[in-house]
Amino acid sequence: MLNSEVFENIWNKNRKILIVTKYWDSKTTLSIWDEAQKKYPDSIYGLWENRIETIREKALPRANTHFIWNIQSQKIPEIVNNCSVIHSLSSLKHAKKIENQASPIESFIQIKLDENKDIGISEDEISDFLEACRDFTYLKIIWISGMWAWEVLENEKREEFRKLIHIRDTYIPHWLISAGTSRDYEVALEEWIDVVRIGNKALI
Repeated sequence: MLNSEVFENIWNKNRKILIVTKYWDSKTTLSIWDEAQKKYPDSIYGLWENRIETIREKALPRANTHFIWNIQSQKIPEIVNNCSVIHSLSSLKHAKKIENQASPIESFIQIKLDENKDIGISEDEISDFLEACRDFTYLKIIWISGMWAWEVLENEKREEFRKLIHIRDTYIPHWLISAGTSRDYEVALEEWIDVVRIGNKALI
């Protein structure tokens, strides 16, 4: 059963929900999707999965399935075939390979939030990255995404969210932001994150 308190909190603030369904089997996942769509149709953005093998096993509908995790180059054809949105695009090499699959797909840019980790696109790379992808036919880059640090204090999490907002407002002000998890979704809402990710708090 859906956790109505969590969903209504997000819905009442006119934000989008990405349901993290990697925890559940196919039957439960599709049941969650159907119930959420009926109750909160304007707020449900998609299903989040992080392993292409699981997506295949569950036989999830491509139109509703989002991939968010580190992209392995050799798995890009399967990701494009099975997902309609990617939240973790962080290299031009991967962007070009996704474009070469010749299948329409949308993607978020994964922003580098931790300077000690070589994951994501840094702020000073954004303009060049967008220019390099400007004439793509199949890959449509639409918004930005933040990959979180797990064990951080609330004020550090707020700083992550505020950095994403600063980058968005500076370079692509019409875009939305995907960030947050079940453990910090309320902070994400307070900081005006547009798409929040809910997993273990989605059900009661």
